[in-house]
Amino acid sequence: MSDLNRFDRLTKRHRECLLGVRALQGSKEIADTLGIEKSTVDSYLTEATRILGARNRRHAALLLAEHEAAQAVIVAQSGEVSVKSVEMPDPDKMGADSARLVPPPQPLPSPVSPDEQFVGQLDADQRGTTPRSSGFPLPFRRKGQADNDLSIGGRLIWIQAIAVGSAIGFGMLAMGLQVVTTVIESLARHLS
Repeated sequence: MSDLNRFDRLTKRHRECLLGVRALQGSKEIADTLGIEKSTVDSYLTEATRILGARNRRHAALLLAEHEAAQAVIVAQSGEVSVKSVEMPDPDKMGADSARLVPPPQPLPSPVSPDEQFVGQLDADQRGTTPRSSGFPLPFRRKGQADNDLSIGGRLIWIQAIAVGSAIGFGMLAMGLQVVTTVIESLARHLS
């Protein structure tokens, strides 16, 4: 496989995760930025490291930075874009100015919750409040949301509803077992 093909195999998510590594972010911080799970970030970084043949995620981030810097030089030399100067990063340097290894990334699109509301974006009438989903409030976090949006009262209602539902379910199970036991006893009497 040619050296350039391995960089072409990186997806947008691979590149975003490696950009987070270059910015000295941990997996949790990268996950929060991208709106995905920490384990997913770790998976993307492992794949990117394997695809690039790097020693570790830091090395993979530096390889990508070198590649992108070299691509910027090639584009500048071809006359398509005017770039005044491109400095090649020190491959062993991963310090305070590592975020400047590549040009700043384009802003990510706003994460959207399942009901198509933008997470974290405030309407004009919601200044100072967190956006709430218009659907039925569930007792767990929905995909794309930082937290669930239940109030204390909503949580207390859910606790009671789950307790009542569990009691009803247990009662139905006990009644079902009693019916099965009665049927088995009835069959045993008829067969003997």
